[in-house]
Amino acid sequence: MKRVLLNSTPVRLLGPIIQLLSVLESQRMLLLRSTLSMTAYQLFAAATGALSVGLAAAVTTQSTDVDLGSGIVAVLAIGLVIAVIANGLFTWVESWLSHVLAYRVIETLRLKVHDAIERITPAGMKRRRAGEVAGSAMADVEALEWFYAHTLGSAANSVVGPLVVTATLVALVGPTGFIALGGAFALVSIPWLFASLQARQGRAVRGELGRLTAISFEGAESLREILALGLSARHLDEVRTATRRLQRRKRSFALRSGLETALADVVVAVTTITTLVVQADRVASGALDASLFPVVLVLTAATFAPAVAIFAVAQKLGDVSAAAERALDVIHAPSVVADPTATATRTPRGGPGALTFTDVHFGYSATEPVLTGVNLQIGAGETVAIVGASGSGKSTIGSLLVRFWDPTQGDILLDGVPLRARTSEHVRDDVLIVGQHPYLFRGSVRSNLLLAKPDAPDQELWTALDDAALGSTIRSWSEGLDHTIGEAGATLSGGQRQRLALAQAFLRDPAVLVLDETSAHLDAVSEAEVGNTITRLRASKTTIIIAHRIATIARAPRVVLLSGGTIAADGTHTELLVTSEDYRSLLGQSPAAATDHSTTSSS
Repeated sequence: MKRVLLNSTPVRLLGPIIQLLSVLESQRMLLLRSTLSMTAYQLFAAATGALSVGLAAAVTTQSTDVDLGSGIVAVLAIGLVIAVIANGLFTWVESWLSHVLAYRVIETLRLKVHDAIERITPAGMKRRRAGEVAGSAMADVEALEWFYAHTLGSAANSVVGPLVVTATLVALVGPTGFIALGGAFALVSIPWLFASLQARQGRAVRGELGRLTAISFEGAESLREILALGLSARHLDEVRTATRRLQRRKRSFALRSGLETALADVVVAVTTITTLVVQADRVASGALDASLFPVVLVLTAATFAPAVAIFAVAQKLGDVSAAAERALDVIHAPSVVADPTATATRTPRGGPGALTFTDVHFGYSATEPVLTGVNLQIGAGETVAIVGASGSGKSTIGSLLVRFWDPTQGDILLDGVPLRARTSEHVRDDVLIVGQHPYLFRGSVRSNLLLAKPDAPDQELWTALDDAALGSTIRSWSEGLDHTIGEAGATLSGGQRQRLALAQAFLRDPAVLVLDETSAHLDAVSEAEVGNTITRLRASKTTIIIAHRIATIARAPRVVLLSGGTIAADGTHTELLVTSEDYRSLLGQSPAAATDHSTTSSS
């Protein structure tokens, strides 16, 4: 029985929504105040309508010489004034509270999604489309905000409001007052008749919306390549096809919603007509005072008001449930790197930076090993170039050092402490990686540099730029440090992006700096200048250089050759040219050239 209940369509529809209720844990009192305000303004709205009609009926049944300032008329008039004022007040209060709640829900949900993305990156993003993840952070959260901020209160009110109004009706007209309540419950049950269809349609709409977002996002990111390869028409066809699919899904969703609305109109009409006929018959038979007849009709309509509001919400539950599923898929995505649960071990910021690789194995899948038993020691303050053929695991070592992944076997120690015994945040305080394609944020040169060191004065920024061989270029721009940088550094050349990323690294000055092909876009002069700067600035700090360029490799005091997932050779550039055939082959050097180089170096 329990399994049947859990697999029922309503439970499956509401399941993802209920799971995300934890986001409102800290907002319970705000939600309660918003719900009570909504209940109050709807009850006072019903009272306003009932008192208006009651006052009109009382006035019209009085003789012309009755003092309208006394008796029942005065009481109704005073009650009407109070109800109108209270209705206006609680309407404003509810609107204010619900909007405050809405913005807090958006903030909480987006932070949860962002934290999840940060936690699973980069491993968890490999099989996800960036556009779909961005859609979860934006469009899906917007849909969920609407539900949690505006719907939970309406759901509670749809029960409380009709019960209070029905109690008033029963007090006035007896058991026939339950007619309106039956109609209200019939109204809110209509969407559940189509719950299974609604759930499928909601998932289809959200899925197609995610695909369209992903296609658009990827098109914007790769616009230069699309134009260069003449793929504009093809990309436009993809966008049109995805748009048509989304429109078809939304059309089906709207048709089902329209059918539900038509049935709801029938329920409201039947209930209203039934109430009208029953109460008119009672007036005719003398069982009901004629002055109460219009009041009963107004209260009948008031019974439906909360039900109509929750009905409109229930029609969109399929869409909201699908949005919750997509958000949960990101939020609950497992991380390949598990941070320690207890207080993590942490060396002081800027420690010596000694590294030890002990029997390190790693593969991006069980069938594709990349590193197989790497044993390596790098002393504090050493500069080491790691070289090897493409796919040999050079960049993988850099990723392991910043805990994008953890070794599947073995350990990497920083100053004697295993990296997996420290949180990722603490590791990245002490280990910084600068890649071949660094990402720069839209803003200014200054704002991008301050990401590395928020409290750095301008003089320190200029020093870092000079060290990265970019200072003279920035000075030549009229805005200097305030020069605008486009998204992803689009307004800069590849070399300028790399040098600005190096300037950020110089400002951070970490214990361990990993440079992964950071000279790939630099000319020979800039490469030499930056290389000399690194040698000077990092003399007492550990630096790992991943490179293919001979000039960059030769500058390193120590070179480690990776081959077959393990260390194939270790020594100076000159030594490896003489002793390692694999190293000579990698650099395209002949044995004779290696001998000449050795002789030249000796002399």
